[in-house]
Parts: sequence; structure tokens; C-alpha cells
Amino acid sequence: MRRNPSAVRDSPSTPGWSENEASWSRTVATPSILSAALALPLAVYAAIGGFSRYTADDFCWAGTLRVEGFLNAQVFYYTVYSPRYAFTFVVNLVELAGPAIVPALPAAAILVCLAVMTWTLSQFGLTTFRALLLAEVAVFATLQSAPDLPQSLYWQTGMLTYVLPLVLATFLVGWIRRGRFAWWAVGVSGLLTFVAGGLSETYLIPQNVALTLALLATITLARHNRSLVTHLAAALAGGVLALVAIVVAPATAGRLGGTPADLWLALSAAIATAAFQVLRLLRYFAPTIVLCLAVPAVLGSCAPRIERRWFVIVTVVVAVTLPFCYFPSFYAQNGNPPARSLIVPGAILIGYLGFVGFSLRAAVQRIPERSGVLAVLAVGLVPLGAAVVSARQVDGAAQYAALFDAEDRQIRASRDAGQTDLTVPPLPPNFGQDFVTADRQNWFNTCVARYYGVRSIATPS
Repeated sequence: MRRNPSAVRDSPSTPGWSENEASWSRTVATPSILSAALALPLAVYAAIGGFSRYTADDFCWAGTLRVEGFLNAQVFYYTVYSPRYAFTFVVNLVELAGPAIVPALPAAAILVCLAVMTWTLSQFGLTTFRALLLAEVAVFATLQSAPDLPQSLYWQTGMLTYVLPLVLATFLVGWIRRGRFAWWAVGVSGLLTFVAGGLSETYLIPQNVALTLALLATITLARHNRSLVTHLAAALAGGVLALVAIVVAPATAGRLGGTPADLWLALSAAIATAAFQVLRLLRYFAPTIVLCLAVPAVLGSCAPRIERRWFVIVTVVVAVTLPFCYFPSFYAQNGNPPARSLIVPGAILIGYLGFVGFSLRAAVQRIPERSGVLAVLAVGLVPLGAAVVSARQVDGAAQYAALFDAEDRQIRASRDAGQTDLTVPPLPPNFGQDFVTADRQNWFNTCVARYYGVRSIATPS
């Protein structure tokens, strides 16, 4: 009988496994148990997202696309409403498929996140299975701790604005680690940051800050690594071009909330908000933090050892970069960042916890077997508990989807019958947003009317 090569690689008897890993694997059966536990809440998130429908801005993008066409919509938004050139292109591309694609997007986003994270981690010497397990930890922890998961994942506009650039950033890390030193490979690094930066200013600014610090550190400590220096320089160049494209966009002035805030006041607010999000993670998600530390510590033996100087550098880069996730809102728009955007700094924090976990491998090997087993059993309960809590939201999401679908059919029937000014029953808020209000001149009411091709739409006064 032929043996499965991957099974041989991940066997506890394989020389790459430490004694602690082999003991853990024998006692808890296999890491597959933890992988299945982590997959459960992700499946629940996907199930909830399967009842997603157009909400708020989604109607605006789709309505403008219907009226202006694909190319004119790009020009309209870049010059009038939004300088996020990459987001406009992607959202219009998605909406060419129509509203039927919306329920599939959250599940697709989760699967793509897992696939890209697995690939990236495998570039650091991890086997595919270990990389997948660690990817599950990162994706689960990021979604579970997100301050506004519905608007960050289930809402089409929020997901494309804030989750998609995180996927591109993860791919960039793996791509640079791969180290292909060819002109086209370096160009890919620049293209990735140019596209990601055009999705959201909340991501663009910390991206450029992190790349600048990483490039300076690499030039100082690893200047002989020409591939790394070149890729980082190209990535930073792409990010700078993205910043220029957004700053010079005619629509940028309209998005600013008046005169920019005082620089130091905005920076102080950003630092305070960063500290608050760290404290929130510590206070409400302590078991998830343990999960993020423990799994990399146990399964990361195949990855390169993290030198002390690089640990310090990464810590400094994260500490400096984090406040810049909030800075654009405080400085340019004189207001708090929307909760949905906080998934970006949240992902940075989760990624840093995983990095710290890798650094704890030596300490984990000295933990007694029984304590290690109990710890693994405990962290395995974290995703199971999250799945149980999140499963309660499925019925509510299904009920809203049924109400929306019934109203959608009614609107289309009334429009096809020749009615142009529609009055429809109110729907419950979805993702914190109303479908339409009683004011026919309301911004979202006009977007919905444009989407359906009627003159006006409103709920009863």
C-alpha cells in the first residue's frame, strides 16, 4: 500500500517534530481536532453571510453602474465622490454579476483569506497542514475580535474596503519572502500595494508607514539581501503612487470634513485609540489571545528561528504603525474612524500575537506534558464557544433576507407595472443601516430609486 507523502511529513515520528509536539499529537489525537474546531466558527460566519443583501452604499454603487455604465462610473466616482480608485473598480466589477453574488462574498472572503494565509506561511518553511491550522487561527481571531463584524465582512462595501487589502497585504508578505528577483516579480510587489492602497485610506497610510520602517530596517541590518531590499522599495513606491493618486483626486476635497485637524491633536487621538483597541483585546478576548500565542508556539518549529533583534524591530514597527490606522479619520475627517475599519488594526494585532507565539517555541518545549495537553484542550474550546454564540445570529439573518426578498419582488413588480413613486413597508435595520426612510430626498433613498430605475421610493410617513 502506497503511503501519503503529506501524511508522512506531518507524522509525529517525523524528525522535524519536537518531542513536545509528538507527545501533544499522541495525547490529543491529531492537530486535526483543533483544525476542525477552528473551522466551525468560520463556517458559521459564512452561513450568516449567506443571507447578506445589498445595504446602504451597495445601492449607490450599483445604481450608478446601471445609469452610467462601467467606465463612466469610474470617472464619476474619482472626480465627484470617492478617490478610492481600486475600490470603485473592484466593486463595479463585482456588481456586474448582480445582487446574486452578495450572499457568496463572505464565504468566498473567508476561503480566500485562508488560502492566501496558508500559502504565505508555507513560504516560511511550514508544512501545508501546519500553515493551514495557523491560518485558521489568524482568520478566526481577526473576525471574532472585529469591533463591527457585520459591516466588515457581511456588508459588500465594507468587506471590499477593509478585508480585501488585508488579503493583498498577506500575499505581499509571502511574495516578498519567496524572493523572486526578476523585474516582473518586483513589479508585482509594487502593483499589490498600489491596488491595496486604492481600496482604503485607512489601510493605505499604515501600509506606507510599515513599508518605510521595514525598508529602513532592512537597509540597516540586511542590506546585502538585494531581493528583500528591492521588493520592499518597489512595494513602497507602489504605496506612494497610491497616496498621490488619492491626494490629487478631485473627489478628495469633498470627502474631507472641513479643515484638517491639528496634526498633534489628531496623532494623540490616534495613539489613544490604538491603546484602547489593545486594551479591548486584552479585556474581552483573553482566551483568543492565548490561542494566538499557543498554536504558533507549538506548531512553529519548522519556521526559521526569530532573532532577538528582529523581534525588537517587528515590535517597534507594529507599535509605530498601529496609530496610523486611525490617523486619517482624526486628521482629514475630524471624527472617529468607523468601527468597521478597525478590523485593519485588529488584524495587525492578531498577526503580531502569532509572531510572538513563534518566538515562544523554546519556552513551550519546557512545559510539562500534562500542562501542555490541558492548555491545548482549553484553547480548542475558544472557537467552539464562538461558534455557539455566533450561531444565534443565523435565524435573524435569515429572517431579514426573507423580508428583503419579499420587498424586492414587490418593488420590481410595482416598477414593471409603471409606477414611478413607490411607497414600501419599512424593513428592520440591516448592519445598522435602514433600507429606505420616509424622506424621498434622503441620500440612500435616491440611491435605491436609481438602482431600481424609479423616480423615488420611501416608507410611509
